[in-house]
Amino acid sequence: MKRFAALLLALVLCTTTAFAAKPKAGDALPDLEIKDTVQPADAAYLGLPSAAKSFRLSQIKAEALVINVFSMYCPRCQAEAPALNRVFQKLKDSPQGAKVKFLAIGAGNSAFEVDVYRKKFACPFPLFQDSDYTQHKLLSNVGTPAFFVLRPGAGGKHFKITFFQEGAFENEDAFLAEILRAAGTQ
Repeated sequence: MKRFAALLLALVLCTTTAFAAKPKAGDALPDLEIKDTVQPADAAYLGLPSAAKSFRLSQIKAEALVINVFSMYCPRCQAEAPALNRVFQKLKDSPQGAKVKFLAIGAGNSAFEVDVYRKKFACPFPLFQDSDYTQHKLLSNVGTPAFFVLRPGAGGKHFKITFFQEGAFENEDAFLAEILRAAGTQ
């Protein structure tokens, strides 16, 4: 029954919009705390202490941050996973790759579910659980998939949203160009 409820909620996230106001460029976002163990390779990529049990976005060593909100049960997220992997690799390989970091948050997904998604789709970027929807709520209960580009605000206590998209992207190169534009690295 719990799995059915999770699947139903994921389908709702994937097919509807939330009741809260949607994020938009220029909005502030608090310095989210991700409460999940960081894999050593992910810690190195993000510039975090190895084996951290939690971290704040402000601890990530980057000029800009891309956040993907996904759900293991979202059919759009699954269909888009290979293209998103390619976008990430192109971003990482670009001259701006050291300045812009990328991570994904599994809305309502446990560590087990995130790990299944990571393995099934061979995700090369850090994925973190949000089993109790804490981060999802702070991200305005967006549908999945959703994408944010963030730049640190003054004092490091919040971030400025420079790009937000809810739903799948259509063109990998155009999407990457939009990420780089919003990151301010071009």
